[in-house]
Amino acid sequence: MFQDKMVTPAIPERVYTLCRIAAEGTITERALKEKMEPSYLNQNTSYFADYRTAAEELQLITRSDGNIALAVELAVIASMESMRLYVNGRLEEFASGQFYQVTKAYYAWGSSVLSGEKNLTALAQPLSKAIGRQVDAMAMRAWRFWASYLGLGYLHDMFFIPNADVFLCDVIAHAGLEQGRSYSFGAFIESILPYSRMIVDDDPANRQISYGVSNGLRSLHDMGIIRLEHILDQTDIWSLYPQPHQIAGTVTNITICR
Repeated sequence: MFQDKMVTPAIPERVYTLCRIAAEGTITERALKEKMEPSYLNQNTSYFADYRTAAEELQLITRSDGNIALAVELAVIASMESMRLYVNGRLEEFASGQFYQVTKAYYAWGSSVLSGEKNLTALAQPLSKAIGRQVDAMAMRAWRFWASYLGLGYLHDMFFIPNADVFLCDVIAHAGLEQGRSYSFGAFIESILPYSRMIVDDDPANRQISYGVSNGLRSLHDMGIIRLEHILDQTDIWSLYPQPHQIAGTVTNITICR
């Protein structure tokens, strides 16, 4: 799902449920599969291997001699939100995977997504061209589930609106930025970059923030989680994607409010 090709059955809810069962103690793969896909349902197709592999890729579980065990602290899977925080801290490990590359390409398109194809599955062909590897409609369905869950945007029918507010909130937590402290915007980008190159330009000299990241930052500002400012005597000036907003264009400082 993350190391290579995306697969639709490996949805976040199945990965989470598998981990919650594994949290009860080491269990055989056969017993775990039976709990996830009871034989009395007479299902013709098993998806177990797909979401088990996703959990293993994320190092949420370990497999040994036919047994599966939880590989993380219980706090990581206390909720879907805590698992999301954990996953968002590991995505940079999968830069060669299809999910990472599709996300990076989609964000690189910026606001042009607003005037393009509104059905995600129809974007498989242009995204294949953008990343230089085959992406099919099934992969785009898988991407939709995970991109929504990880807080990279919002679905409207089958159109995905880039807005990284939830993802950025998790990344800020991983970066260890202090509440109540003001940072130059460049220092902020440097702090979050180890977790966010997937959607943030990794060349700070450009000082341009993409459409989806700009949307996320403005959303966090509106929620009072951060405060964006342009302080006139500061020289570390960055450009957000221009939008009608209290913070319309440029920023120099960011304060982590809560």
